[in-house]
Amino acid sequence: MKKLLFFFMLLTTGVYSQSKLFQVTTAATNPGDAVLIRGEYLDKITKIQVSRLPDDNVDNVLPAYVPLPREDAGPDGGGINPLDNKSITVQPLQSNTQSVKFIIPASYQQGVYSVRLTDGDNHISGFNVNVPKVNWVISEEGLNITAGGNLRIQGKNLFRKGATGQVVIISSDKKQVIRATVANAFDDFSVNVNIPGNTPSGNYNLYYHNGLGGKTAWSAPLQVTVVNPSTNKWDKKTFNVKDYGAKGDGTNDETAAFNAAITAAKQQGGGTVYAPAGRYMLTDALILPPFTLLKGASKETTQLFWNPANWATGKMPASLISGTHHFAIKDLSISATRAWGIIMLTGPVPEQGNITLENLVVKQTVEPEVTSFMARANVEAAKAEIDSKWFKTGILLRGSNLKVRNCSFNCSGMYNFVAASGFIQHCRFEKNGTDKTFMAIHPKGLIFEDCYKQMNGYGYATSIDESNNLYEARNTIPFNYINDREVMTFDGGSGAYAGPVGSVKGNTITLPSGATTNQWTPNKWVGGGVFILEGKGAGQYRRIVSHTLDVIQLDQPFLVDPDATSVISITTIRKNLFFVDNDVADGGAYQFYGSAENCVISGLKMRRCIGIIGRGSLIYKGRQPNWYTDIVNCELNEGNNNVPKMAIKTKVSSYQNINIVGSGGSAMNIGTLVRRNKLYDFSYIRTSPGANPNAITDVIIEDNTFTNADKAISLGGSGNMSSNILIHNNHYKNVNKQVDFNTALKPDSYLILQDGVK
Repeated sequence: MKKLLFFFMLLTTGVYSQSKLFQVTTAATNPGDAVLIRGEYLDKITKIQVSRLPDDNVDNVLPAYVPLPREDAGPDGGGINPLDNKSITVQPLQSNTQSVKFIIPASYQQGVYSVRLTDGDNHISGFNVNVPKVNWVISEEGLNITAGGNLRIQGKNLFRKGATGQVVIISSDKKQVIRATVANAFDDFSVNVNIPGNTPSGNYNLYYHNGLGGKTAWSAPLQVTVVNPSTNKWDKKTFNVKDYGAKGDGTNDETAAFNAAITAAKQQGGGTVYAPAGRYMLTDALILPPFTLLKGASKETTQLFWNPANWATGKMPASLISGTHHFAIKDLSISATRAWGIIMLTGPVPEQGNITLENLVVKQTVEPEVTSFMARANVEAAKAEIDSKWFKTGILLRGSNLKVRNCSFNCSGMYNFVAASGFIQHCRFEKNGTDKTFMAIHPKGLIFEDCYKQMNGYGYATSIDESNNLYEARNTIPFNYINDREVMTFDGGSGAYAGPVGSVKGNTITLPSGATTNQWTPNKWVGGGVFILEGKGAGQYRRIVSHTLDVIQLDQPFLVDPDATSVISITTIRKNLFFVDNDVADGGAYQFYGSAENCVISGLKMRRCIGIIGRGSLIYKGRQPNWYTDIVNCELNEGNNNVPKMAIKTKVSSYQNINIVGSGGSAMNIGTLVRRNKLYDFSYIRTSPGANPNAITDVIIEDNTFTNADKAISLGGSGNMSSNILIHNNHYKNVNKQVDFNTALKPDSYLILQDGVK
């Protein structure tokens, strides 16, 4: 009897329901800003304390860190507990079982803040705010660190004005401790460092410090591998095409000479096929073997142009230049008429990758250079034929370690970068001749920066194991007037199941008997995610490593398991995609459409567009959640003129806005942060919930500035379809109505604070 009474007392005092943290605000946070905590049993928290960590020098200090909660992983046991510094107790806001918010004391200076949470059983948990978070790294050797090379680091909170960031990498045996100072900070999301040349190869843990917060404010470790620089295998020997009969006079067919030089390079295991200054006519495809570089004297003086012998019959090669892996094309001008593929990868997918395109001018048209050979009707037929091939035209690169630099592309076909890691830098991408010129990007660790992009749509992600780890920055995207006018969109994916759980044990989930599934065959959804949308454990997800028709193996157990109250969704995962300081004019939506986790739009400048959309919803039979995304520091101008008269197709004719959408079920949009944006000329912020309770929840709309608007913030829905919306410390200039909300929306669904006061 005593044992039973003791067990009952344990249950009622909450020992078995201590607060569990899944996710906290990781965006740059100022004094006076709000912080969101998502988790389970958060109603057990009795005290929230915040302190500012001292900015001690860490030049000779080994890294220490307080683990950040992770919605896609269990607890990190390698860190330390939050420090018990002199602190300020803060008031919880919008507190419930699964979320709570609070405000960093405005009296503090900018820095790193330690947060301590105490529950009713005096259990202490916590985390640091503004601590660096490193997601991924890349070098010239791919997703590794090169000894003696430059390393790009991507994450959050990497740069603080007036502070110097640094990196420490520690070998797995802890015998090597290598330090490097940040050489250049592009922004808060990407920096580079120079790794010492004497760094031994092997496995390491990488830690990062942004210069604030002292000895416990390092990032959690990222496992990395240091490799030695590889030799350039395609520079062994040069094979001059003129030595094989090429003239370069623009009139002779040079195909045989080029193929002879390529064959000679192949027999030597690779090399450089060199075309001196001149104009070279080709009539058939060039296939580059591994470790072969096709190179001209310069893009101004060496031109390859195709005059295919069979173009009139439509019997064209799949691609004019192709290869499987490890090939490069540099210093050339390339032009073709009525060509399908221009530069494309062939062969087995696992082999593809390691491609370099550098200093190229590429032009693809559907009209022949001599128009008298083809009637106008045939020209239109050629356009239609290219449109029908869509994903088999233009430029197609796939795989790891891609380098596309200083190129100008003007194509009638597609620009496809599939399962791509590497660099796309300082390029110009333009459309030519058809309505379906489109860019499709499926990143797996890709830097896409400082480019000009002008075409008829831009889609991200193409598979179940969706996109992750993208840094896309400082690109210019003008003039998109047709199709859906989307200037950045997540698309595709669908879903396999949404509903209750049959049973859970460790990292094994069993679906209920008779569960209704979609596209669900054994192991089809490996790499996809299991999301807990509602009930116990909501706000977490895990990746699928294998599955049968009814049993799923996850990469790791949930921190809090789903139960009979829970609803799960099996769908795609798209995470850590950062869009930074891009510029868009006269386009449509810049949007997270469907599954998006921990993604960022920062510093975007928009003019005469539809606006920014964060949309979690039921798409293609999949309940695809949009969780924990940041829309920060953006600027929307000329918001009253977003539908040009020349638009062929558009679905939106309202004012430019930042639109937070959740439709097709509960919890489709959780934890969106809309902070420090500037909205002009009738631009505004809105929530657009669907018909389900808590379709949009835990949104923070904070420190935004509205100038010249009919309304600044519009809360949609009724009841608690939008819930736990915090509207805090926004600024209004010449605004008729600051907050407009549906009168059917429950008053406790939102909280309006100005300078911390209701």
